[in-house]
Amino acid sequence: MGNLGSRSDASRPPPPPPPPPPPTPPGLQAHLQGVRPTYYHHYPGWPPGAAMPPPLGVPAQVERHRAVAVHAGVNIKGDSLRLEHDDDDRGLLLAFSFDADAPGCITVYYFAQEDEELILKATKENLLKPVTADFNKGHNQEFKQPYGTGIDVSQSEESELTKIGEGGVFPVAFKVDVAVPNNQELEAEGALEHEASNCLVKFAVLVRKDNAEYGVRIMQQILWVNGTRYVLQEIYGIGNTADGNNLEDESGKECVICLSEPRDTTVLPCRHMCLCRECAQLLRLQSNKCPICRQPVGGLLEIEVDTKSVNQNELSSEDTMKRVSV
Repeated sequence: MGNLGSRSDASRPPPPPPPPPPPTPPGLQAHLQGVRPTYYHHYPGWPPGAAMPPPLGVPAQVERHRAVAVHAGVNIKGDSLRLEHDDDDRGLLLAFSFDADAPGCITVYYFAQEDEELILKATKENLLKPVTADFNKGHNQEFKQPYGTGIDVSQSEESELTKIGEGGVFPVAFKVDVAVPNNQELEAEGALEHEASNCLVKFAVLVRKDNAEYGVRIMQQILWVNGTRYVLQEIYGIGNTADGNNLEDESGKECVICLSEPRDTTVLPCRHMCLCRECAQLLRLQSNKCPICRQPVGGLLEIEVDTKSVNQNELSSEDTMKRVSV
């Protein structure tokens, strides 16, 4: 009997364990964990390790206001406002061009202030008394302060002429009273009340020009219509040329977004008149910033614009805020 020999494979080492499974692809792993994957090769992508930006919120809804047309009865052509030298005196005389739908009177005040009852007063009446001149109905009229009634700037400090004084004292102001349709004949000088006329008041300061001459800059405008007081504010980009001519030339009056429809909506509070009504609706849904100055938009003011007969006499009043835009 022979000895049984050992098996030849007894000396072999055990087989190695199976290799671990390959790692789960990042995209599949994210889906399995309920996490939205980040694909860095997709535009714009995010750098590894950076958190995905939060989703954009829905733009806040802005208020819409409908304008109400208010007929002032008078249009002061702002680019014509000036000071002229008095040939008979050392003073400067206020002058400007205007249109009026009814007769009335213009009163010029120096160092003017509204009192507690909102009545315009001259604080230095003993030195510079208010001056009143009548006018008739008509367009392209010229007003010039009577000779000998102007202001002598050498008698006042520079700061008194170029800045608004304490308590709201303006260096110069003028008031235009226009008779209402049911009261065509004016009463005695100084007897006009707001109930008997429409009243436009402009407050201004003097400004030094490059040639050392003085000009006029409007700082505040007030309009009285049927006993209601409105504070006027500019709306940019609405209206015709200053003289009302060339009405057929409407270039530059289109919406800055679509470049086809007329501008009839302004954004508040910056009052940039730049949109048509349809584009304004899109603005409410897509952004909350003015496309001109990029300030936040707090509301939209829709204005009825007659593109064939726009006149700055037609003033727009915002119902809730009692403001008139000219």
